[in-house]
Order: sequence, then structure tokens, then C-alpha cells
Amino acid sequence: MSIKSLGKSILVTLPAFFLFACSSTTENTDTGTTTTEPPQVEVPDNVESEEDRMKRLNAEAREVRTVYFEFDDSTVKTQYQDLLKAHAWYLSRNPGVQVAIEGHADERGTPEYNLALGERRGNSVRDILMSYGVSSSQMRVVSYGEEKPANPSHNENAWEENRRAVLDYEG
Repeated sequence: MSIKSLGKSILVTLPAFFLFACSSTTENTDTGTTTTEPPQVEVPDNVESEEDRMKRLNAEAREVRTVYFEFDDSTVKTQYQDLLKAHAWYLSRNPGVQVAIEGHADERGTPEYNLALGERRGNSVRDILMSYGVSSSQMRVVSYGEEKPANPSHNENAWEENRRAVLDYEG
């Protein structure tokens, strides 16, 4: 027997051996006999395709539309990259969809400074979306500075909530 035919024989018999070895056995206590049953595999009625699964996961991710920033900073944290990828995926596949990226700041600082900081934050989000393939014509950046706080309180927790950029889909 040649090595080639021996290899083919092993490839044919090995899976059968594992199937037999992995099958479960049950003992019938009434008669004292043992029977071999094939393993049970549950197959869902509606098997979701990989594309459908990706669309569903992407839609779930896009429900989050806010990116938060550190104090006096406009750098997008790495924890928001997947969120922005999900939005970019949607926008690049829907070129007719427009989004306003609203930049916000907390109340500390002058109104002029906070407007500029809000704009830098919005531009940072826009630049990342563009790096993932979104057309600049689909996006516009608007800064509200400190004018539209998410939390009107005057403490650190409120300020953290107010340092943000929000993706607001239009139309």
C-alpha cells in the first residue's frame, strides 16, 4: 500500500472514528441494555446570515450617538473607534444620508473658548468618519459650546456629560 493511499484511508476513517467516539451512550435501566445515540444538534429555525448579523450589530452600535471627551481636550478616545466605524459603515453605504456633528463643552471657560473647543471636538469626529470612508459632503460640524448642556448641574459629573460630540442624523 502506498503512502498516498494510506493517507486517503486515514482521512476517510479518522472522522468516522471521532464520530463514533464522540457519540453518547445511554443505558436502559429497565432492560440493562446500552444503546448508542447520535449527539443532538439544535438548529435554529431562522439562521441569520453573516451579512444580516453584521447589519444588526451595526444598527445596535449606531443607537449610541455620543462621543465624550476629557477636560479641555478634543482627542477622540480609542474606546469610541468601533462606534465611529459603525456610523461610518452606515453613512458610506447610504450616501444620501446627512449627519450634523454637534460639538459641546462644559461651562468652564469663556463662551468664545467653549465654542472653539466644541468645533474642534466636532471636527475630530468628522475627521475620523472621513478616514473610514464617509464623504465630507454628508457631514457638517456645528458647535454649541456650553449653550446646550446635557446636564445643567454645576459639578464634575455634569461637566463630564457636557464634554461631548453628538451625531445627529438629518432627515
